[in-house]
Amino acid sequence: MQNFPTNHSCSIHDSTEMLSRLDPFQSPSVGTRRIVLAFMFRSIARFVVPIGMVLVSVLAPVAHAQIAPDLPNPSTAPNPLTATLSLFRCNMQDKIMKSAEAMPESKYSYRPTKDVRSFGEIVTHVADISYTLCSNAKGAANPATPTVKVSKTEIVAYLKGSFDYCDGAFSGFTDAHLNDPADFFGFKTNKMFILTQVGNHDALHYGNLVTYMRLNALVPSGGWF
Repeated sequence: MQNFPTNHSCSIHDSTEMLSRLDPFQSPSVGTRRIVLAFMFRSIARFVVPIGMVLVSVLAPVAHAQIAPDLPNPSTAPNPLTATLSLFRCNMQDKIMKSAEAMPESKYSYRPTKDVRSFGEIVTHVADISYTLCSNAKGAANPATPTVKVSKTEIVAYLKGSFDYCDGAFSGFTDAHLNDPADFFGFKTNKMFILTQVGNHDALHYGNLVTYMRLNALVPSGGWF
């Protein structure tokens, strides 16, 4: 059996002649297309396969290292769907709380540019929305006190209060009511959407807090994942 040439720069004419020798009854045009495709796939494989192997070997240990061995399993909970949503929420809120506590009070007014919220304003905003969404899920009035929080102590306490309130909202919720009607700032939706947005909103602003901390030479601490 004749081997294909290893020189990828061979001409189409040479490839056609080679295919003709392999199968004298095959059309040169068909042979040309096949040989070109064969060279293309072989060239791609030479780069993609090694790169893929490197990425797997590098990212697999990293992914494993970011997941704590005590990660809770919500599938065995009485209300597994709600518990799954709460697991993600708890993880994000743990990260946010640790960030709020780690940032020095002198940096609570820090903002990278004048057009964005300060660190303290982001933390306060997270607490505001946590109260809003979790009271919505409970079908209760928002218990948040509309007062200005200035010091780190006040802001952290307000944040903790909102997270504790959400703990109660999630623990008192059942999967049977996930599709109950709800209102999301004027838009009709269901309770599951509201509960999903709690963790989603937390994750959105945790990214902001991480950036602010990194810009101030602080390392954010992780949660379960």
